[in-house]
Amino acid sequence: LYAQIQQAKAAILYPPHGLHCLILGETGVGKSELAEAMYRFAIESGSLPREAPFNVFNCADYAENPQLLITQLFGCMKGAYTGAACERKGLIEQADGGILFLDEVHRLSSEGQEMLFQLIDKGNFRRLGEADAVRKANVQLIAATTENIETSLLGTFKRRIPMLISMPSLTERPLTERLQLIEKFFGNESLRM
Repeated sequence: LYAQIQQAKAAILYPPHGLHCLILGETGVGKSELAEAMYRFAIESGSLPREAPFNVFNCADYAENPQLLITQLFGCMKGAYTGAACERKGLIEQADGGILFLDEVHRLSSEGQEMLFQLIDKGNFRRLGEADAVRKANVQLIAATTENIETSLLGTFKRRIPMLISMPSLTERPLTERLQLIEKFFGNESLRM
């Protein structure tokens, strides 16, 4: 994974606030692990302060309800939809000054992708139901997907993510590395038990 690790480091260190990333690969190849390692590297390298947030959100959790998914990300104003009884911060506001990891980003609706590329382009967004105010957030996005990005993501969204990191499948990795992974998983499980 030397090339992938170098890409990840470059994305974190790129001035002034890092590059947005999209991590590609099959289920189980370590996309979430890489995102967490990128966050730890950002803290260790001083690119982010120690108290910088790292928020993780799996877009598949709300894929059947795109409006709720958008609300989770961007927040909402009171009365924005039936049941919105109070004003609510979204994950983007909560991750301001840090990193937001969006797992299974291909499950985000076209509308949600368009709202994200507004954030990427301008650094601002609106909560759901907000017409006048424009909010600012300095968030580095790291997204991950198992899908073909040519068919699952909007072209306008893909073009705004400059760093693509492709994780090789486990069968493409050397036997020694696979053995190390097995030992690590057994070690983690034994500590848990």
